[in-house]
Amino acid sequence: MAKPVVPENPLDRWYLEHYDTIVHSGASGFAQRMFHVAIERPWGAASEFATVLDLGATTGEHLRFVRHRFSRYIMVDHRDSAEARQAAASASRPGAEVEFMVGDVQDLAAIADESIDRVVAMCLLHHVDDPRGSLFHWRRVVKSGGVLSIFLPCDPGAMWRLGRELTNVRKIRAMGYSPLETRLLYACDHPNQFPSLRWMIEATFADDELTVHRFPFGPLDSWNLNLFMTYQVRKRA
Repeated sequence: MAKPVVPENPLDRWYLEHYDTIVHSGASGFAQRMFHVAIERPWGAASEFATVLDLGATTGEHLRFVRHRFSRYIMVDHRDSAEARQAAASASRPGAEVEFMVGDVQDLAAIADESIDRVVAMCLLHHVDDPRGSLFHWRRVVKSGGVLSIFLPCDPGAMWRLGRELTNVRKIRAMGYSPLETRLLYACDHPNQFPSLRWMIEATFADDELTVHRFPFGPLDSWNLNLFMTYQVRKRA
């Protein structure tokens, strides 16, 4: 009996060849910067988190948007890269050390309980295999009184799909992806969807202080009419 052929993962080509070019340029790049700014908005130069854990950090793209003070900033990603290690080395300075480590953001096995002052997760829950378990471990490593900052795009809401069509999809199609390949790419990249993730977040942090910011229609609790939501969680003892 012939051994089944495992199909190629479309994300391998996407992240290796096209991700930076498409996502970080033009209108897409502007939107990405807006996302990073939004999750940092509550924290200014007067704020301080001694130890910060940046999950799914890729090449450290979020670090330059951090305005608060820190003593140690740890970037974690499951993919190793020279770019990420160089970014960490370049940003590190005495009293504000930056490092990169390879690790599984779903279990954070190398991170001790109650050892982190702030966890940052930018557009990460849509990608992981076990979002509910991931949230448990993210909360586990944060100190009582510490903060978890979670950015959650409202995918598959109408506003998010419209924005994606007007930005990334046009570029992807221009690079030779067929309509079906494009749909498969997004299906594999965001297997978890906002409605389920929202309730997982609210259940996991039900005993904590949870603040939600919606964009662009803050007063409307709608994932179809908003582009994204940010969650700032202050962990209670």
